[in-house]
Amino acid sequence: MYTLQALQIFIFLIPGFISETILDALIVRKAKKELGVIIEALIFSMFIYTIYSFISSESPVALDQSKQPIVYTYNSISFLWLSLLSIGFPVVLSFLVTNDLHMKVVRFLQISKRTARASVWFDIFSDMDTHIIINFENGRRIYGWPLYYSNEPHNPYIFLSEPAWIQEENQEQKFIDLNIQGILITPEQKIESIEFLKS
Repeated sequence: MYTLQALQIFIFLIPGFISETILDALIVRKAKKELGVIIEALIFSMFIYTIYSFISSESPVALDQSKQPIVYTYNSISFLWLSLLSIGFPVVLSFLVTNDLHMKVVRFLQISKRTARASVWFDIFSDMDTHIIINFENGRRIYGWPLYYSNEPHNPYIFLSEPAWIQEENQEQKFIDLNIQGILITPEQKIESIEFLKS
């Protein structure tokens, strides 16, 4: 009896864990502890089963108390729907988070000023579709297109496509093309600031 109840609870949580795993693979998120993972799986499962309830009135696990002992039956069609929802739900959520769509509505309504992304660093690089100039602490400057970048500012990796060093000559900026496909800027190079140029 208790084994079947535990199985029923486990089955209830599976869609949430699947969605959570897929979402972690699609977007950048802060790491959660074990309890946070379980709570999020419960929340995702609730949404998935709520959506499922609008699609079908049947439950994937049926309880028949008219028989002794109590009989549990499983609906394969329900499991198929739940599998599809477990995949589709995080894909839609990933689209919203990546483009910050739901939080744009929230900010427009002045409910909050937060974004959906993990850091301000990631916000800026996601929204600013433009060339940049990186200023280093040693005074050197480099120009390029930020093709790839790290998720957090405390570990600033930036891959610049078609980079060029900038030199000051007679109060004018001279761009020295490196004639390479790109250059990886690492934390060891001590970034002081980053300029985002107008398109």
